[in-house]
Amino acid sequence: MEADLRINNSKGENNMKNKNRWVLTTYFLCILMFFSIIEIVPAANPIVGDIKLIPTNPAPKSDITFSTDISGGSFTSVRLIINECNKETGICYAPRNISMSKKSSDTYETKITLQWDEVNSITYHIKLESDGKWIDYEEHTTILSTNSGSTNGSPGFETIVFLIAIIGFVLYFRKIKYK
Repeated sequence: MEADLRINNSKGENNMKNKNRWVLTTYFLCILMFFSIIEIVPAANPIVGDIKLIPTNPAPKSDITFSTDISGGSFTSVRLIINECNKETGICYAPRNISMSKKSSDTYETKITLQWDEVNSITYHIKLESDGKWIDYEEHTTILSTNSGSTNGSPGFETIVFLIAIIGFVLYFRKIKYK
């Protein structure tokens, strides 16, 4: 009976060792899967706010300041991609890739001069370098001002000339009428 107990006891120890191995192997595989998932799930992309233009309605060949707020995520470089186009003729000049500099904690800014006279719109977007990959953000289009800057809401010189011509015409006919 003692021999039977020893045999049963050694079988019990073997079963216990097998269960422990199985549990440890399962824990090890779970930990391995957890760490592999962490590597697969990418970090959240940075959030780019609205792109502000100063002046808001630029003209061809004018100076424009672009600024935007960028938050969240990690990135190493901020670029502005701008393309000057003439939508009437279907011509777009080669896009320019311009570096933006950090002005405050989340604000990035750059100042550029438009290069072409015959353009009537610009398209632009932000591009960020994050973890060795470039991320393109939404593209925006702004229609350029086509006037030469003389429309400020006040009458122009031609209106004054027109009024003088009418007054002269009235005086001339009045003079003829009284003769």
